[in-house]
Amino acid sequence: MIVLRMIEKLQSLERTARLLETNKDIRDNWNASVYHYTNEFLEDLSSKKSFDEFAGKGEGLLDYPFQDNGREMSELLHLVEQEVDQPGLNPASAGHLAYIPGGGVYPTALGDYLADVTNRYAGIYFASPGAVRMENMLIRWMCRLVGFPDTALGNLTSGGSVANLIAVATARDYQGVRARDIENQVIYLTEQVHHSIQKAIRIAGMGEAHFRYIPVDEHYRMNVAALSQAVTKD
Repeated sequence: MIVLRMIEKLQSLERTARLLETNKDIRDNWNASVYHYTNEFLEDLSSKKSFDEFAGKGEGLLDYPFQDNGREMSELLHLVEQEVDQPGLNPASAGHLAYIPGGGVYPTALGDYLADVTNRYAGIYFASPGAVRMENMLIRWMCRLVGFPDTALGNLTSGGSVANLIAVATARDYQGVRARDIENQVIYLTEQVHHSIQKAIRIAGMGEAHFRYIPVDEHYRMNVAALSQAVTKD
């Protein structure tokens, strides 16, 4: 009896999940709408501000809470245009010179689209050998690009914050720093350090270490002389 109820529950969940599937006509309509929106966005990019302190700051989204029933694609795209793509920074703009993620590179968007639709898993070789090979080929190309030797290794992350966390944890493990040693460790950072570094240090369990903030030179590099003095003092 219990098994039968479980089967019935699973079948009910399957019917509900199938509501997320779409037929070709719906996909064609959605694709055309999104394609038109992105084309308009890119064509108007040169006339858009790099930062728009738009009134409301996306508050219009609050009038569209998440719900079980869907909405028309045209309505959603208008909402995205007014409440998401207009206010705040515009990283796709040529005038945006801040953090790393550049925007408006159309082929990369198509690559993301293909990866999202096919949903290949590149975390392990047998799951998708081709995807893993592609990732390794990209890493090898990047190693050669910056002059690293053939023995160099790498990893693709979702962004700089995760990359910094990996770097901190790798340095900790390579130096053999144990939990009981943390209070006696010193971490040297520049005065211009990104906040993701402090976050990574805390997540890596090294928040109780001593921090030294070293000044930078005219090129915003850590001042080696000041670092040497701090190390000697410690």
